[in-house]
Amino acid sequence: MKTARRAFLESLAAAPLVPAALTPQAVPAPPPAAVPASGPDAVAEALAEAVKRQFGAHLDAGEIETVKKELTRNLESAGRLRRAARLRNADDPVGLFEARPPRAQEKRR
Repeated sequence: MKTARRAFLESLAAAPLVPAALTPQAVPAPPPAAVPASGPDAVAEALAEAVKRQFGAHLDAGEIETVKKELTRNLESAGRLRRAARLRNADDPVGLFEARPPRAQEKRR
């Protein structure tokens, strides 16, 4: 038995919906854990943990603590710098350019 063209096209239109109907419904994600405090200390802690994971075999606990303190100090300094020198969208970096043509006497020689 031959399928009519219209019935065939209707089945093609419904074909993309079939895989979505066969897949199980997504399970809602569990609520996120408590959000850690933000700020230089939290960022320094995360960076120190990354350093510990990558270089922990070569560093002792005192060195890792020193890295954490230095990261905290650098992040606090960066925050002070951002607050002290707020830039607007129209602020450009300082770029002084001078085109000095060669002197006439040097050109003749």
